[in-house]
Amino acid sequence: MFRTALKEATWVFVFSRFTILLVSYICVVLLPMSGQILPLNCTSHIPLNPCVLAWYHYDAIVYSIVADKGYASTPDVSFFPLWPLLIHYGGLPLAGRFPFSSYVTGLLLANICFYFALVLLYCLLNEDFDASLAKKALFYLAFYPYALFFFVGYTESFFLLLSVAIFLLLRRGKMLDWWFAGGIGFLAALTRSTGVLLSIPFIIMYVRHFWVAEKRDQTSWLQKIAALVPITLFPMGIVAYIIYLGYTKGNPFIFQVEEASNWHRHFDWIWMTGGYIVELLFAYPLLSYDTLRNLLEFAFTVIPIGVLVWGWKRLPLHYSLYALAVILFSLSFPLATIHPLTSQQRYLIVLFPLFVIFAFWGANSRFNQLYIAIGPALLAVNTILFVSHYWVA
Repeated sequence: MFRTALKEATWVFVFSRFTILLVSYICVVLLPMSGQILPLNCTSHIPLNPCVLAWYHYDAIVYSIVADKGYASTPDVSFFPLWPLLIHYGGLPLAGRFPFSSYVTGLLLANICFYFALVLLYCLLNEDFDASLAKKALFYLAFYPYALFFFVGYTESFFLLLSVAIFLLLRRGKMLDWWFAGGIGFLAALTRSTGVLLSIPFIIMYVRHFWVAEKRDQTSWLQKIAALVPITLFPMGIVAYIIYLGYTKGNPFIFQVEEASNWHRHFDWIWMTGGYIVELLFAYPLLSYDTLRNLLEFAFTVIPIGVLVWGWKRLPLHYSLYALAVILFSLSFPLATIHPLTSQQRYLIVLFPLFVIFAFWGANSRFNQLYIAIGPALLAVNTILFVSHYWVA
């Protein structure tokens, strides 16, 4: 099965990367960047071709800076440390050879992580469902309209890899698998705060394995306790970061302060988030930039939620509850601006159960054809917008 997983992941990965790179190249040589009059000059011979920097925007810049200088800028503590650490140490062979080496390292690592996430996802879905569904799910994931964030040097690819690895380990359920899952959960929580929510499938699969399965009576109490202890590692990722910030910044919760004051993201009850959205959708003229952006962000937040609500019965319980927890957590931290759903589309793409439901529906040829027609086209549009330095998510 692993050879098949490599094969299926490879063609989807290569095809999607080729598509993104081709669209990026066409964009930078034909279209001007935001605020510019002419396209970039890709024949420049400066140390790093300006067209290579086409993906050096927004969070990719921050992760590169943190990888190079640490948390010298206090507002950057809102970005959890594991991903910039990987960029820093993964980029050591490139350091000093040319400018922006951390940026290039982030791109390479993100795409390597995405490839192996596809491999593991195929293995997982082939076991939990079947090969046909697994194959479709890989395609739908790689060509989702916001899948460009699996290409750029953000945390999405790495977090997806860690998430799928945990689900795969929990499915096997051997004694060491619980500890490996806990260790990976620790890493996930050091990558994004939502990593702690991966403890939800852990506890569900633990109960199923040790208290519901037929072989539950063959397991000793010592084994049950030993398998449960690793769940404590999930929150320890955040605890470790809190301790680090307390030691280096004097305030263990400064990441929350900076998140609210500099990045305008704060906790609020989910029904309050809904109220902000409804209010802002009617606060500006219909054809204004702010209204159109809010409508787009609203649509691509509601669509995944609607798909998961509609298709949850097709999913195992630990898939459904994990997806629900991430959605509730994400929507509980709206942006305190006129665009409260900013980045929600990006936060939700790591929910691979969404693409399992798409794959179920893909058995219908009409749905499959519709997705093939719309998904890659919107991915190309979002790629052009991002590369041209317009806001996407």
